[in-house]
Amino acid sequence: MPRANPSDGGAGGMQDGTETGTVSLAYLRAVLDHGQRLGIAPAEQLRAVGVPPALLDAGTQAQTATRIPGAAYLALLDWLEQATGDADVGLRAGAAFAPRHYAEMGYVVLTTPTVRDAIVQGIRYEVLANDIGATRLIETPQAACMTWAARHGPLSRHAHELHMATWVVFARWLIGNQHVATQVEFPHAAPADTRLHAEVFGCPVVFNAGRHAMHIARALLDLPSLQADAGMQAQMTRIADAQLQQIVPAGADALAQARACIRARLPQGEVPIADVAAHLGLPVRTLQRRLQARGISYSQLVDNVRRALAQQYLAEPGTSLAQCALRLGYSEQSAFTHAFKRWTGETPHGWRKGRAA
Repeated sequence: MPRANPSDGGAGGMQDGTETGTVSLAYLRAVLDHGQRLGIAPAEQLRAVGVPPALLDAGTQAQTATRIPGAAYLALLDWLEQATGDADVGLRAGAAFAPRHYAEMGYVVLTTPTVRDAIVQGIRYEVLANDIGATRLIETPQAACMTWAARHGPLSRHAHELHMATWVVFARWLIGNQHVATQVEFPHAAPADTRLHAEVFGCPVVFNAGRHAMHIARALLDLPSLQADAGMQAQMTRIADAQLQQIVPAGADALAQARACIRARLPQGEVPIADVAAHLGLPVRTLQRRLQARGISYSQLVDNVRRALAQQYLAEPGTSLAQCALRLGYSEQSAFTHAFKRWTGETPHGWRKGRAA
């Protein structure tokens, strides 16, 4: 059965999405395009799950900003299975994924210098595509693993298989190999027929694994991207950064919203609490009280955001220390170095060198 009853969801559910997260219209189009290939018009698909078809009129630049509740996205996948009789509808939609389904984020990822850079940038801008799940890259000296965990409630088999297939598609564009994974893991039970899984992933697929994960050889992370284009990446990154300022994960509380606002505005310099409060539509004193209730001051929050971003930027080989400092809102590199030593006991250069060893 569909996960969202159209009569219960309606426009109100579409505008809220606080319990299931949201997906962008661009990301949703991977499903809509697949349904259309099967002869079902996008407008008909949206009406089936209670989403106004008028959303389809959003221009190219609005594909990321136009958000659909995660519940409607999951319901659409289930509805397509019922309408077409295809038990692998999510896997097929993911296998046909195109860069446009990630909008500008997709081109940022594609044009990075290496596979590792692509993953790092994909994680950085992931919320632009959806905030129903969060990706993590885990590296050991011998291997690497990408995981995707639900941010809100459990995700369906179709959602997991679609998302995993997008990783395979992007890897193929980046390095040209048909199959890149050494093993794929899914949290759901094995379907009756797994032949398509073997074809798409080209490696052992483990079901009931308790997580969504793709294992890859660590050496693969250092391979250059066939699509590397510094000029295109810079252009797409500027657009994606601007979009990131407008997107906050659905259901985020004041702390998460403040963190997202600080993260987006740091490249312009210091971020006064008054600016963040205004962005959240709160009096400064109210924001202070809400942060205090979480055991943190505003200055500590800024510090925490900067530290997390600093380590993320330093993990990007192509980002200089001066660029890191500017993106973190420091007017001078020396101020960044001083802060980083206070956080970690190491200089930025030393930290980066130690992680690259």
